[in-house]
Amino acid sequence: MGEEIPLITVPFPPELTVEEILSRRSNMKLKSRGPNQFFIYRLSYLKELYKRVGENMPNMIKISPDISRSWAREPSEVKEFYKDLAKQVENQLKVMRSNELIIIPENFNYPQQTPTNNNYTVVEPTFFSPYDYDFYYYEFYSYYYFY
Repeated sequence: MGEEIPLITVPFPPELTVEEILSRRSNMKLKSRGPNQFFIYRLSYLKELYKRVGENMPNMIKISPDISRSWAREPSEVKEFYKDLAKQVENQLKVMRSNELIIIPENFNYPQQTPTNNNYTVVEPTFFSPYDYDFYYYEFYSYYYFY
């Protein structure tokens, strides 16, 4: 239980590419927002830690505070670099979403097209005014008054 977590210095610039970050995401997660700057830093930290300890990775609960402290110690230009990398990842996600292939099954029932009117007449919605009809007055007042 007394696993020793080595002191990690995350290399700068990180050894992560936009493609590598996105390759770790499932197809379902490609529709959600991209990782923020801290999550990308965490990936870089874990990649460096894995190089040192191999398969004996400590529990995330144990190393999360170390990652957070390491992030807090990073200078602003490093944080800005990770912020730009997060923007690049988000932009790549947008491109991937826009190129998404839509597969329509062969037995899909297309909705019936309504015939188009080429006269371009706009039909105003009809407004029912109860005051236009005498029976309405009679029915309305007969409810309250007896004649």
